[in-house]
Parts: sequence; structure tokens; C-alpha cells
Amino acid sequence: MTGFRMIVLSIGLGLSAGAALAQSASPYDMTYALRDGKPTSLYADMSEKAARKGTIPGDAKGIVLRWCRDEIPFGSWQFGSRKAQLALLDARWCEISYNGAIGNVPGKVLTPQ
Repeated sequence: MTGFRMIVLSIGLGLSAGAALAQSASPYDMTYALRDGKPTSLYADMSEKAARKGTIPGDAKGIVLRWCRDEIPFGSWQFGSRKAQLALLDARWCEISYNGAIGNVPGKVLTPQ
């Protein structure tokens, strides 16, 4: 095998191995449920002092995470354990979409599905 073919083969194997190491999708490419199964308020801003826009039912599934403040570091999310992912959510407020409603919740109420 020529040197060039060996290099191409090595790069290909390295890329496929790297893809296999990823443990989960981006936090914005998955859906969520409520962590404790209890209804939670949907806020107009990222604060419990903000106006309430509605309530997310405790059995809600398919909640879409639009963004969080501070942004979730992708590497920490993708290669972190489930416990690490929940800790990342715990430290943030997130804008979500559920059943056509858009608002904010503390990240500590969310769990990946």
C-alpha cells in the first residue's frame, strides 16, 4: 500500500472513530420532558419574577429547547454523562417551545427524552 493510501485510510478511520465516540446529540437537537412530572410555569423572561405566560403540564413530552442562558457547551453535553447533562441544565434558564407556546423555564425542570 502506498504512503498516500495509508494516510487516507488513517484519516478515514480516525473520523469514523470520532463519530462513534459521541454519546448524544446537541442539546438543541433533542426533545425534553419535565424532570419531576409536575406542572411548571412558563415565564415571559428568564426569571421567576417575570410574568407567567402559562403552565406546562407535568406529563408534557416533546418540549423543544430553543436556547439557554448561558449557552450549553456542546462538548461538555455530548461527551458528558446523564448526571453531567442534568447539572448543565440545572445552572441555566432556557427558552422552550411546547404545543405552540414559547416561553422560559429554569433548566432544572427539564430532562432529555
